[in-house]
Amino acid sequence: MERIKINKIYDAVKKVNRAYEIWAAKHGLTLYEMQIYYVIVENGGGAITQKDLCTQLDAPKTSINSIIKKQLKTNRIEMSVNPLNKREKVITLTKEGEKFANNLVLPLFEYENEIVSKIDEKELEIAVKVENDFANGLIEKVNDE
Repeated sequence: MERIKINKIYDAVKKVNRAYEIWAAKHGLTLYEMQIYYVIVENGGGAITQKDLCTQLDAPKTSINSIIKKQLKTNRIEMSVNPLNKREKVITLTKEGEKFANNLVLPLFEYENEIVSKIDEKELEIAVKVENDFANGLIEKVNDE
Protein backbone atom coordinates (compact mmCIF):
# COMPACT_ATOMS: atom_id res chain seq x y z
CA MET A 1 0.00 0.00 0.00
CA GLU A 2 2.77 2.49 0.88
CA ARG A 3 4.54 1.70 -2.40
CA ILE A 4 1.43 2.83 -4.30
CA LYS A 5 1.44 6.18 -2.47
CA ILE A 6 5.13 6.66 -3.17
CA ASN A 7 4.68 5.81 -6.84
CA LYS A 8 1.88 8.38 -7.09
CA ILE A 9 4.24 11.07 -5.81
CA TYR A 10 6.97 10.06 -8.24
CA ASP A 11 4.52 9.79 -11.13
CA ALA A 12 3.37 13.38 -10.56
CA VAL A 13 6.96 14.64 -10.48
CA LYS A 14 7.82 12.67 -13.62
CA LYS A 15 4.82 14.15 -15.46
CA VAL A 16 5.96 17.67 -14.68
CA ASN A 17 9.50 16.85 -15.82
CA ARG A 18 8.10 15.23 -18.96
CA ALA A 19 6.22 18.41 -19.84
CA TYR A 20 9.45 20.41 -19.58
CA GLU A 21 11.32 17.77 -21.61
CA ILE A 22 8.73 18.02 -24.38
CA TRP A 23 9.00 21.81 -24.43
CA ALA A 24 12.80 21.65 -24.50
CA ALA A 25 12.80 19.11 -27.34
CA LYS A 26 10.43 21.29 -29.38
CA HIS A 27 13.15 23.94 -29.20
CA GLY A 28 16.02 21.61 -30.03
CA LEU A 29 17.32 21.35 -26.46
CA THR A 30 17.67 18.79 -23.74
CA LEU A 31 15.85 19.41 -20.48
CA TYR A 32 19.08 20.46 -18.78
CA GLU A 33 20.03 22.85 -21.58
CA MET A 34 16.61 24.47 -21.36
CA GLN A 35 16.89 24.77 -17.59
CA ILE A 36 19.99 26.95 -17.96
CA TYR A 37 18.05 29.43 -20.08
CA TYR A 38 15.08 29.15 -17.71
CA VAL A 39 17.21 30.08 -14.69
CA ILE A 40 18.90 32.95 -16.52
CA VAL A 41 15.58 34.44 -17.65
CA GLU A 42 13.98 33.81 -14.25
CA ASN A 43 16.86 35.76 -12.68
CA GLY A 44 16.28 38.75 -14.92
CA GLY A 45 18.51 37.78 -17.84
CA GLY A 46 21.70 39.12 -16.30
CA ALA A 47 24.99 37.43 -15.66
CA ILE A 48 25.05 34.33 -13.49
CA THR A 49 27.99 32.35 -12.21
CA GLN A 50 28.47 28.75 -13.17
CA LYS A 51 28.45 27.97 -9.45
CA ASP A 52 25.04 29.64 -9.01
CA LEU A 53 23.66 27.69 -11.97
CA CYS A 54 24.84 24.45 -10.34
CA THR A 55 23.21 25.45 -7.07
CA GLN A 56 19.90 26.55 -8.59
CA LEU A 57 19.64 23.49 -10.83
CA ASP A 58 21.00 21.14 -8.18
CA ALA A 59 23.36 19.74 -10.79
CA PRO A 60 27.02 18.72 -10.74
CA LYS A 61 29.55 21.26 -11.93
CA THR A 62 30.83 18.84 -14.60
CA SER A 63 27.33 18.45 -16.08
CA ILE A 64 26.67 22.19 -16.15
CA ASN A 65 30.12 22.80 -17.60
CA SER A 66 29.46 20.31 -20.44
CA ILE A 67 26.12 21.93 -21.23
CA ILE A 68 27.65 25.40 -21.18
CA LYS A 69 30.45 24.33 -23.54
CA LYS A 70 27.85 22.98 -25.95
CA GLN A 71 25.77 26.15 -25.72
CA LEU A 72 28.84 28.35 -26.24
CA LYS A 73 29.07 26.88 -29.75
CA THR A 74 25.56 28.18 -30.52
CA ASN A 75 26.65 31.78 -29.87
CA ARG A 76 23.71 32.20 -27.50
CA ILE A 77 25.80 32.49 -24.36
CA GLU A 78 29.19 33.85 -23.43
CA MET A 79 31.45 32.85 -20.58
CA SER A 80 33.99 35.08 -18.91
CA VAL A 81 35.94 35.33 -15.69
CA ASN A 82 33.97 36.81 -12.81
CA PRO A 83 35.59 40.19 -12.06
CA LEU A 84 34.61 39.81 -8.39
CA ASN A 85 36.14 36.34 -8.06
CA LYS A 86 38.75 35.39 -10.66
CA ARG A 87 38.24 31.67 -9.95
CA GLU A 88 34.59 31.76 -11.05
CA LYS A 89 33.09 31.85 -14.51
CA VAL A 90 30.18 34.14 -15.38
CA ILE A 91 27.59 33.20 -17.98
CA THR A 92 25.80 35.90 -19.96
CA LEU A 93 23.42 35.79 -22.89
CA THR A 94 24.44 37.25 -26.22
CA LYS A 95 21.89 39.39 -28.08
CA GLU A 96 20.92 36.30 -30.08
CA GLY A 97 20.80 34.30 -26.86
CA GLU A 98 18.56 36.87 -25.19
CA LYS A 99 16.06 36.62 -28.01
CA PHE A 100 16.26 32.82 -28.02
CA ALA A 101 15.92 32.55 -24.23
CA ASN A 102 12.95 34.90 -24.10
CA ASN A 103 11.18 33.03 -26.92
CA LEU A 104 11.91 29.77 -25.11
CA VAL A 105 11.11 30.71 -21.52
CA LEU A 106 8.54 33.51 -21.49
CA PRO A 107 5.76 31.42 -23.11
CA LEU A 108 6.54 28.68 -20.60
CA PHE A 109 6.17 31.19 -17.75
CA GLU A 110 2.78 32.13 -19.19
CA TYR A 111 1.70 28.47 -19.34
CA GLU A 112 2.85 27.90 -15.76
CA ASN A 113 1.01 31.00 -14.53
CA GLU A 114 -2.15 30.06 -16.41
CA ILE A 115 -2.16 26.54 -15.01
CA VAL A 116 -1.34 27.49 -11.42
CA SER A 117 -4.06 30.16 -11.47
CA LYS A 118 -6.60 27.39 -12.14
CA ILE A 119 -5.56 25.46 -9.04
CA ASP A 120 -7.31 26.29 -5.80
CA GLU A 121 -4.93 28.11 -3.43
CA LYS A 122 -5.56 25.67 -0.56
CA GLU A 123 -5.03 22.66 -2.82
CA LEU A 124 -1.78 24.17 -4.09
CA GLU A 125 -0.55 24.77 -0.55
CA ILE A 126 -1.39 21.18 0.38
CA ALA A 127 0.38 19.79 -2.71
CA VAL A 128 3.51 21.80 -2.00
CA LYS A 129 3.46 20.85 1.67
CA VAL A 130 3.07 17.14 0.90
CA GLU A 131 5.89 17.19 -1.66
CA ASN A 132 8.18 19.05 0.74
CA ASP A 133 7.29 16.82 3.68
CA PHE A 134 8.10 13.75 1.61
CA ALA A 135 11.35 15.22 0.27
CA ASN A 136 12.51 16.53 3.65
CA GLY A 137 11.71 13.24 5.35
CA LEU A 138 13.56 11.27 2.69
CA ILE A 139 16.59 13.57 2.88
CA GLU A 140 16.64 13.19 6.66
CA LYS A 141 16.50 9.39 6.41
CA VAL A 142 19.22 9.05 3.79
CA ASN A 143 21.45 11.49 5.67
CA ASP A 144 21.05 9.47 8.87
CA GLU A 145 22.03 6.25 7.10
